[in-house]
Amino acid sequence: MGSSNPSIATLSFFLIFLPITCFKLCKCSSILCPQIEKQSLLSFKHSLQDPYHQLSSWDDDSDANCCKWNGVVCNNSTGHVHQLHLRGLSLRGQINPSLLNLKHLTHLDLSLNNFKQTIPSFFGSFTKLELFNLSFAGFHGVIPHNIGNLSYLRTLDMAGFPNIVPAGHYNFYYSKTWAGYPDMEFAAHVSFPNLLQVDNLEWLSRFSGLEHLNMNFVNLSRATDWVQVINTLPSLQQLRFQNCSLGYISPLSYLNITSLTLLDLSSNNFHSTEVPKWIFGLQNLHFLDLRNNSFKGPIPANSNATKLKYIDLSFNFLNSTVPSWLYSCIDLEFVVLDYNFLTGAVPAGFTNLCKTRRLSLSNNNFQGNLSFIFGNMSECFLEALEILDLQFNRISGQLIDQLGEFKSLEYLNLNKNLLTGPIPASMGKLSSLKILELAGNKLTQNLPHSFGQLCNLEIIYIFDNKLEGVVTETLFANLTKLNVFSASYNQLSLNVSQSWMPPFQLIVLGLGSWSLGSGSKIPSWLETQKNLSDYLDLSDTGISGSVPSWFWNTRILNLSHNQLHGEIPDVRGAAQFIYLSSNKLEGPLPRVGDALKELDLSNNSFSGGISHFLCDETYPTYSLEILHLGENLLSGELPDCWKKWPSLRYLSLGNNQMYGSIPTSIGLLANLESLNLQSNRFSGEIPFAMHNCIKLVKMGLADNNLEGSIPAWVGTSLVELRILILRSNNMSGQISSSICQLSYLQILDLSNNELSGVIPRCIHNFTAMVMKRRSLSDLFRQYGNEKSWYSYSIFNAGGFRESALIVKKGGKLEFDNILPLVTSIDLSMNSLSGEIPYELTSLSELGSLNLSANQLSGLIPENIGEMKQLESLDLSRNSLCGQIPRSLAFISGLGYLDLSYNNLTGRIPEGTQLQTFNASSFVGNHLCGLPLTSNCSEDEKEKEMNEKAAEVEWFYVLLSLGYALGFSVACTALVLKKGWREAYFGLLERMWISLTTST
Repeated sequence: MGSSNPSIATLSFFLIFLPITCFKLCKCSSILCPQIEKQSLLSFKHSLQDPYHQLSSWDDDSDANCCKWNGVVCNNSTGHVHQLHLRGLSLRGQINPSLLNLKHLTHLDLSLNNFKQTIPSFFGSFTKLELFNLSFAGFHGVIPHNIGNLSYLRTLDMAGFPNIVPAGHYNFYYSKTWAGYPDMEFAAHVSFPNLLQVDNLEWLSRFSGLEHLNMNFVNLSRATDWVQVINTLPSLQQLRFQNCSLGYISPLSYLNITSLTLLDLSSNNFHSTEVPKWIFGLQNLHFLDLRNNSFKGPIPANSNATKLKYIDLSFNFLNSTVPSWLYSCIDLEFVVLDYNFLTGAVPAGFTNLCKTRRLSLSNNNFQGNLSFIFGNMSECFLEALEILDLQFNRISGQLIDQLGEFKSLEYLNLNKNLLTGPIPASMGKLSSLKILELAGNKLTQNLPHSFGQLCNLEIIYIFDNKLEGVVTETLFANLTKLNVFSASYNQLSLNVSQSWMPPFQLIVLGLGSWSLGSGSKIPSWLETQKNLSDYLDLSDTGISGSVPSWFWNTRILNLSHNQLHGEIPDVRGAAQFIYLSSNKLEGPLPRVGDALKELDLSNNSFSGGISHFLCDETYPTYSLEILHLGENLLSGELPDCWKKWPSLRYLSLGNNQMYGSIPTSIGLLANLESLNLQSNRFSGEIPFAMHNCIKLVKMGLADNNLEGSIPAWVGTSLVELRILILRSNNMSGQISSSICQLSYLQILDLSNNELSGVIPRCIHNFTAMVMKRRSLSDLFRQYGNEKSWYSYSIFNAGGFRESALIVKKGGKLEFDNILPLVTSIDLSMNSLSGEIPYELTSLSELGSLNLSANQLSGLIPENIGEMKQLESLDLSRNSLCGQIPRSLAFISGLGYLDLSYNNLTGRIPEGTQLQTFNASSFVGNHLCGLPLTSNCSEDEKEKEMNEKAAEVEWFYVLLSLGYALGFSVACTALVLKKGWREAYFGLLERMWISLTTST
């Protein structure tokens, strides 16, 4: 990053806190700068590269007055150079030490250049400097300690290069500057190394008059005492330590920085510590940014920072309610608490604040009824608020009419809550509204006609609700600024004329599951949308025909679940996400470009081999992360070209007609998390090279002809596995105990193979089967990321989703990434022997257990009833003996049970569950009682009574034996021990005398 020459336009996005006036030449033409200072400046110029001729006014003419040069400011009386402002001139090269002759310099600004060198140590000799700005100037290495010699400094700005916003990302908030305070960083950070660093900060303590300090993006990780150093700067007003790799923030016993008005510690990592209380003791604080720091625990309950105007605590792990002091700060303009675990009701006290322009509480656990929160808003709050973001919470109730009373509201986001009822017509009065997001609720009825009055509306997200009705072209008549309309997954219909010419130009359009009113044709009005390049969703709309050629230039294209047919061309354009599953497409697979990220062509009729697709030499490598080609007619062997696909995270070729061995190069897919090759004819052994796929979460190889033993490295190398499905192959040998190292495993299916030996007793190490059930999206979610890896489209409704298939008696269960996952173990139809290990019963969250059709013997574990979450249990066709444990009768959720064809005996335990099953669940044993038709015989009852009687008799026999043994031991002791005997009879004599005397 430091070696490039970023344009001024790019770097100007990063707002520097100190406003700098572009100084021109001194107006006092009669005052000349000293010749030595002029020569120093010329030497400085000649040592640099000036590609844009920004220093062209620095003339070598002997009569030239350097006080008139661009960026040079002289003293009006003496002519000495006092200020040098060279900000943003794209200068390069090495800085000449001739600048040392500028002995009267008080301001030196070299920011926004590209010097590509370490900070010269001679900078420490400018002892009269009051302002020193080296930000974004291409410097690298350790900041020299002698900068501490600049004891008159009031402003020091050494900010390094920040994390640039990645191309293609857009965020409504983070691209703007609010109230003079910069939001300089996008929420999803891209990691670049810090180019500047320190080995300590002790030299800062010499700046007793320092007021503004900016070291954003400088690596301060070695400065563990930074808090104590900063506390020695009594004049400090602004402190910016954003993204400085700080890992520790210590407490303070006293505050010496009481003048601080701005504190930015965002994007560090304070190792899950609580927010220090001293921060909220800063009485003059106006601006506080602590976002993205891994702070945990509560927001402090008390605060002296009553003058706050801006507070950002987002992207942490805070888990308290909102303290009352926060909504008592009457000057608050911006409140950002997004992405935490905050709870309780959204305080209605926020709606009494008169200056608040932004209220962002998204992605928390807030609850409460919308009418209780916003039903009684103050007039000044309605006047001031511009942004309201409550998305991804649990707020309930209906949208209320009061929401239409905001005067300045530009952004309203209530996505993914529990809202119901219609969209009120009053929302048509939000004349300033630009962005409206109501997706992922349970809103009903049609879109109100008043929507047509929102003439400033640019973005609408209302997908995934229960809206219904007919939408006509009159609704859109005045929406000339509309560029995003995403309303997929409702029950809406579009009724427009064939000649309709929309007044808008969309870049995003989502009409998934709509009735488009054009039969099965793709609507002709779509061709008028020349800017539709970002997102198009026409999934599940019933359209047919071939895919129009201009669709392939759309970045995100979802045409799944339709009747499209024909072949598709090579996809080399701008498309990055393509979902065409469940159509009637055919022919060979298309070749793809290196920009494509996700491709889902599943459930079509593509045929032929895949070598031309995988081994295409057009690009050395490809960027594809998700490839779903399952449920087609693909055939041939799997080519050995996987080194060209290093970014793959999901691969599915299941349910095709492929054969041959699994190539070793698949082990080069170091980022692979889900492998699905089920229902083909693959043969041979699982290649050892796959032990390198250490990120695998799911391995699905069922219904093939694979052979050999289950590799031990599956347990030792693939430690992230959650789902392992090897069902219906020719696997043999014993189940290695190494498989027990898969502590995250939630689905294990080894059924219908040729496995032998015993079930490992270490099976209780599957600790994830003791945890509460989670969805597949939870299993695949990576720490620190806000979206799951499996698909971009999950947040735009539609597209590809991960799934898992469990086969159990009575049917098959398929789970997608939303439904809660049933944990399962299926070892059926093998040749396993020995007893069922009692350790198995410790898996208290196991939902399905199938051990049928093996050679298991012994008793059913007595405590099997502790597996309270069992929904399906199949132990049939083994050699189990003994009685059915009584605890089994009390698993209330058990929906399927098969104990047939074993050697079980006795009465079927009576309870709330077992008698509800069909008799077929118990046949082939020696059982009696309901639901079997044969009642327990008199002989059986007598046998049970005799067994109980025998138990009682043995009790008395043992009691008598114990008494006799104790009596004989006592008598023997009295015979052998004369002293004991005399004491014993003496005691009896005294007791007799005492008894007779008392009577």
